[in-house]
Amino acid sequence: MRMLTGARRPRPAEPQPPPGPGTDPAACSADPAADPADPGAATADRLAAAMVYGLTAEAVTWPKPGLVTAVSPGCHRDMDVYTLLRSSATLQPHFRTAVVFGLRRGAAAPAARDFAELRDAGRRAEHSMLTTTGGTNTHRGALFLGMLLCCAAGIEHAAGRPLEAEAVCRTAQEVGRDALRADLAAAATGPSSVGLRAYAVHGLPGVRGEVLRGWPSLLGHGLPTLRTALGAGRPLREAIADTVLALMTVVEDTTVLNRGFALERLDTTRRQASAALAAGGTATRRGRRLVGRMARRLEQRQISPGGSADLAAMAVALHTWQTRPETPAPRKGDRRAPAPA
Repeated sequence: MRMLTGARRPRPAEPQPPPGPGTDPAACSADPAADPADPGAATADRLAAAMVYGLTAEAVTWPKPGLVTAVSPGCHRDMDVYTLLRSSATLQPHFRTAVVFGLRRGAAAPAARDFAELRDAGRRAEHSMLTTTGGTNTHRGALFLGMLLCCAAGIEHAAGRPLEAEAVCRTAQEVGRDALRADLAAAATGPSSVGLRAYAVHGLPGVRGEVLRGWPSLLGHGLPTLRTALGAGRPLREAIADTVLALMTVVEDTTVLNRGFALERLDTTRRQASAALAAGGTATRRGRRLVGRMARRLEQRQISPGGSADLAAMAVALHTWQTRPETPAPRKGDRRAPAPA
């Protein structure tokens, strides 16, 4: 990481752990139009707020080679951490819309039209994002993943099931399966995005493949790394940084191919991330040194592993949903005595 010489700059604030049950993040950002007597409104506010918390916690975390952090723009010249924070805030009502869609869909099996409606909502969200950032693509991948997971969380909640990560991801897979398969099948006739071009040229399904395969990178690498680090008492910043590294070792990150489109760029990212993790990641001096070396190399080559960052944000959101379950609000007329102290 390149640091300026001269006066020492203030140490950036670290991301804080998710608020406790008494300080739900949704309490500070609830939809003013929501009916406070509607338990579904509170659920939608809470889940959307947690998703945005995941995006912002990932955004400020450092070190993350090649990526925007609180102390560096990485290899980006069109955005910084404040761009990401503005973008994240803009997306909250759209994540809420996805949750509400899932709540209204209920426990019924997802249908093809569900994803079509969700994709339309995603397009509106993308328009809001681009308007806010002046045309810079800050969160397109995270928006896609976050809308799917928020919808799935709404479906799981409506069915009366706890928001366990595996179940939410399985439902998200079901919601998107048919449409995402159709996307990949059509890629050969004229890919319309970097991700579909990667599938047409290299056979890499990218973020669509992550969903279709049941989220193996997120559930098998990202989330376990986050939970293990937090369980060991590691600071949240370091836990997220190592989560990003762990994801870099396995994710078919098509954003890495965005400048150059050579598979060697993906191999380089995976190899260097694996070496840093094997040396202890951010928990050891040698690991931190290797992460710093990796950051310099990725910046020189303009490699930005944005797909890994997006999945790390999803890991934080899923962890928050599962570890900070809501306390059901009392219904109107509920005169149950409070629990004894």
